[in-house]
Amino acid sequence: MIWATATIQRIILDTAGGILQTPHAGLGSAVPADLDLHHDLGLNSLQRMTLAASLNEFFGLFGTTDDNYLLAHTSLAHWTACILRARQQDDTSLTFRTSGTSGAARAIQHPMASLLGEAHYLAKLLPRPALIVSTVPAQHVYGLIWTVLLPAIWACPLRLLADVSPYDPGADTLIIGTPFTWEYMERSLRPGSVLTCRGVSSTAPLPPGLFTRLIDRGIPLTEVYGSSETGGLAYRHHPDQPFTLFPYLSLSAENPAQITRSDTGATYLLPDRLEQLSPRQIRVLGRLDGAVQIAGVNVYPAHIRQTILDCPLVLTCDIYAKADAGVAQLYGAVQLRTHTEANRAACLHWIRARFSAPEIPKHLYIY
Repeated sequence: MIWATATIQRIILDTAGGILQTPHAGLGSAVPADLDLHHDLGLNSLQRMTLAASLNEFFGLFGTTDDNYLLAHTSLAHWTACILRARQQDDTSLTFRTSGTSGAARAIQHPMASLLGEAHYLAKLLPRPALIVSTVPAQHVYGLIWTVLLPAIWACPLRLLADVSPYDPGADTLIIGTPFTWEYMERSLRPGSVLTCRGVSSTAPLPPGLFTRLIDRGIPLTEVYGSSETGGLAYRHHPDQPFTLFPYLSLSAENPAQITRSDTGATYLLPDRLEQLSPRQIRVLGRLDGAVQIAGVNVYPAHIRQTILDCPLVLTCDIYAKADAGVAQLYGAVQLRTHTEANRAACLHWIRARFSAPEIPKHLYIY
């Protein structure tokens, strides 16, 4: 059964965590039965409305009966019951949001049949683990497939990273991560230590150096290429390998490329430039829309530059992305109309007030 109480609660709390900017709303795998969104998590009325809007869209609650009104109560149990009842009434699709910050995030609806089709293929691609450990939010398409659907198909337990020792997660454990979380884990390990778990990475390119270091640590890795718009598309097990398309997908020779699913007939326009090496193998060359992925989030250097130029203190500005050891980082040079320490501090405050953390250049020179 896919839609169990624990699964619904994890999606609610992961979504709340995005509002609170705390993974899984600061909780572990075990959630108190009497948890209250207001009194225990501190979500005020506006934050609860934001959370309800996200969940209404994700689960399509407004297309079900009136008793599935989330804001009627602040208890997690009430919200969970509403969503479980709604999925019994209509379980045809889910709606995800693209990960862009500077570009306008878009709602992307995926039929449950497509999501389950991908999950059933992945369940055959990889051996069944004894335990899945999640480091990713479940309300995104990658997290939904790997930490909601696959545990249900495999009938294996799931825990959050906070509840598992990162030094000894277990030989038959599958860790679901992103390049950002894999870098955190690799740097946190003791020198020379080896792990016996397996891993999956997606949402952004896994830097080749990090990929190799994780393999050297004893972790067999699968990197999945895909997007919020398309779901997963291809996989590889080594940074020197091309990606192999999922068997139910075919790639057009058009530019930009299109992907067609043979099981559903759906066609998707890809956001990236690809090199097709064979009917089943591809290399990903970069984004078509100028976006750069920072910590798994799409940011747009041109938009960031234009926004900084709107600051009355700024004369000129240059923002660009550069890969450092395979990891994309933003660089910025901002020239002030009048350079003083007060103006520099005011400009920096102006930038921090308008951008999320991934959008602020890691290397920022204000002069």
